[in-house]
Amino acid sequence: MPKALSENETETFRARLCQAAATLFVEEGPAAVTMRRIAVELGCGTMTPYRYFSGKEAIITAVRTRGMHQFSEALEQALASPGDGRSRSRAVRDAYIAFARHNTPTYRLMFEYPEPNKDDPEYSAAHARMWRTIAAHVEVMIAEGAVEADAAILGHQIWASLHGAVMLEIAGLLPEGFDATALHTRTAGTLFDAARPKPDKA
Repeated sequence: MPKALSENETETFRARLCQAAATLFVEEGPAAVTMRRIAVELGCGTMTPYRYFSGKEAIITAVRTRGMHQFSEALEQALASPGDGRSRSRAVRDAYIAFARHNTPTYRLMFEYPEPNKDDPEYSAAHARMWRTIAAHVEVMIAEGAVEADAAILGHQIWASLHGAVMLEIAGLLPEGFDATALHTRTAGTLFDAARPKPDKA
């Protein structure tokens, strides 16, 4: 009989399992993610992963769900930093890029591939939380009067440019002397300048 794991040990193993699945998925393709292959990567018995997940799709959904919560938490903590809206927006940008760099397989799996289990309640909750974080820093700047915009639209414009910069960095396709932060700083500056309140002409 396998040794019963403590709650912390169980969570640690689930995290390792999700990381192994994400790495296999993005480096070798979806077909590489099998319970047997994951067990090999973890150095455990073939049936061990089934103690934690029912199968491959459940693992991939868990990777995305956990990743979105971790991603959202990082951005929420950044937004809670002191300063005006623009400085807090930069903190969110930095947290976004740091997450993508430190959790690249999970980040890519979150955003590059279709999700087959969109109706999973835990996934839906994580997804909704993530969407809220996308516009939150823009809402702060709108409340301060720094920009005039639809928070959801401008938030997604900024997100799209940031994701593009991150993916170009991951692929090694940025010009020499540029990283995701440098590229996005220029792009976001243009977007924020366009959204500045227009002076009254009266």
